Amino acid sequence: MKIPYLIGICMLLIGSPLNAQTYGEEPRDNRFVYGGGFGLQFGTVTLIEVSPMIGYKVTERFVPGIGFSYTYYKDNRFEPDYETNIFGGSIFARYYVLTDLFAQAEYQKLSYERMYWPLLEKERISVDSYLIGGGYRQWIGRSFAATIIVLYNLNESLDSPYSNPIFRIGFQAGF
Repeated sequence: MKIPYLIGICMLLIGSPLNAQTYGEEPRDNRFVYGGGFGLQFGTVTLIEVSPMIGYKVTERFVPGIGFSYTYYKDNRFEPDYETNIFGGSIFARYYVLTDLFAQAEYQKLSYERMYWPLLEKERISVDSYLIGGGYRQWIGRSFAATIIVLYNLNESLDSPYSNPIFRIGFQAGF
């Protein structure tokens, strides 16, 4: 029931900077960058992810920001099915080495329920991740771009919800 609300909130946050401009109007000096990503996977493993972000252009090359993430995760390979809600936040710094090629460092904290077999006990844990990598921005319009990012978790562990390398595909708006 919470998933439609989260998707709606993210769409409001993401959609707000996508206002049309009339020709001849000078562009506004907007230093905020909005964006994020979403993911869907269905089958034996079901995954629904929403991850909005907001950044601030300190300079044309340096953009620090914050992000939030929510993931619904269900795995039918176990008996009983393993199901959890993963949520958390991150802070990141992005530096554009070239116009569209960037380096990124990120600290992420996620929380989820870990299940212990064979006792089937659940415990909510928090996982810290120190991510480093880079990405590329492909312009789709005047103020909208798609991004692809490859990150490596410097402290990958058994509790980490993903393994190296981490691939993200997302979008940005509001340049």
